[in-house]
Order: sequence, then C-alpha cells, then structure tokens
Amino acid sequence: MENASNALIMAAGILIGIMILSLAVYLFTSFGTTSAEINQRNERQQIVEFNTQYTVYAERSDLTIYDVVTVANMANQNNSQYEYVNTYNTEYEISIYLDGIRIDNKAQTEFDTLIQNNNQTSKKYRSGSPEYYSETSGRIKSLRFQTVN
Repeated sequence: MENASNALIMAAGILIGIMILSLAVYLFTSFGTTSAEINQRNERQQIVEFNTQYTVYAERSDLTIYDVVTVANMANQNNSQYEYVNTYNTEYEISIYLDGIRIDNKAQTEFDTLIQNNNQTSKKYRSGSPEYYSETSGRIKSLRFQTVN
C-alpha cells in the first residue's frame, strides 16, 4: 500500500513537471510570435515615415523650383547612402524626374543653375503619383514633376 501511494505521488509530480514544461514552451512561442509582429509593425512604420518625406510633395500643382530641388537632393542623399547595398536597384534607388529628365543624379552646381534659370519666373510645377517598389519593400521608387506654366 505504501509503495502504491509513493508511485501515485511520483506520477503526479511527473505530470505537474510536464505541464510546467508545456506552459513554458507555449509562452516562449507566443512571445516569439508577438515580438516578430512588433518588429514587422516597426519596419512598416519606418517605411511610412521615410516615404512621407516624398509623398508630401506628391499630387500637388503649387510647387516651386525649390520644392523640386529639395526632393531631388533628398533622393540624391538616399541614393548615395544605399548605393552599395546588394538590393539597391530593386529596393532603395529613388528617381526624380523633371519634365521627363532625371534630376536626382545631378551635381549641386547643376541644381544651382536650375534654380537660377527658373527662379526669375513664376513657374509652378505639378507632381504626379509616386511609384513604389514591390509590396514587400513598400519604399518609394520615383516621383515625376512637370512644369505647369
């Protein structure tokens, strides 16, 4: 009788140990999934914040040459920063066009000349909708500007 009660106590101890280990594994996987979701949410938020620098100029028709050059300079800085990343051409490069000509790769002196040539007039510029890279990246790819008058 005494051996049977000891066996029951040992069996109960083993069951409680298995339950505790199962609970630990469940919590570990649950917390791992939660942290992965939080990381994905943070990455999406960073992309949205990054894209906002450019989308603030999108689909507007009241832009000046200073706005266009500002966007081109931002794109130029971005392209310089990510130039040596393996996926540069497919995820990071940003192209800015003015009247069909790519201007984000111009030198600062060319930007200065562009400002001098267009500052005297009251030219306004219109921007279209931005293009984005694939759904996985979500980063802005290009933005096009056209002279209004």
